[in-house]
Amino acid sequence: MMAPPTLEARLRRLEDERDILQTQYLYGHSLDDGREDVFMDCWAPDAVLHWPDRPPIRGHEALRAAFRAHTHAPLAWHKHMLMLPRVQIAGDRATVDSMFARLDRYADGPAVRSFGRYRDVLVRCADGRWRFVERMAEREATRAVAA
Repeated sequence: MMAPPTLEARLRRLEDERDILQTQYLYGHSLDDGREDVFMDCWAPDAVLHWPDRPPIRGHEALRAAFRAHTHAPLAWHKHMLMLPRVQIAGDRATVDSMFARLDRYADGPAVRSFGRYRDVLVRCADGRWRFVERMAEREATRAVAA
């Protein structure tokens, strides 16, 4: 019979989950608010981001360019919402499957622009911070945008 995890191991896992979720939350907040430095600190140097209908975005230079090309406040108001994350941790590597919805401001009021699933891989970096090495956004539906 396997011994139960120690209190220290259980606490470490809870702290890791909290820190992983913090990275996921910071992604949305920084993208919506236009905080480039916070957004960039979410990524390992060789990370790759998969946004729908685009080639993979690889490395810090390309991630920075993608951030700058994306809309954010105060020119555009939207909110990236993260829901129901399922975190799996194996040492210094984690995978997370979660759902997302993006809320946008329209002339007739707020509405869901799109929703889908994030499939993430994060690693614990040398400074102890969990960062994305891969984020795949799988959009399942999107609202038609008037031209």
